[in-house]
Amino acid sequence: MGARHPGRAAVLAGHATVAAGLDIDCPVLVPLSKGSTPPIQWSEAMTTTDSVLVVADIARAATRLGDSVSVVRVKDAIHDVMLSGAEPRARVFAALRAWLIAGVLV
Repeated sequence: MGARHPGRAAVLAGHATVAAGLDIDCPVLVPLSKGSTPPIQWSEAMTTTDSVLVVADIARAATRLGDSVSVVRVKDAIHDVMLSGAEPRARVFAALRAWLIAGVLV
């Protein structure tokens, strides 16, 4: 394991920047799965949870993005929430629609 992943430094730098806090001055929507599954060994739960990142960590980090952040937890969504199955995808698009209608883009 002597080789290093070429993008790792950029990912870690991005994490550090978010951890320090950003000041995004527009509303931010953060859609997440409701749960995480460790990707250690295949399990059926990986088809309805985030098996890449820990969603609790993302939700915590989202609070440091700006003053107007909405976190939406989507039941049965995978890591790429918009690429989830039909039902969770419909839920995330409904949440996006409601977020926009609530005046976010006004």
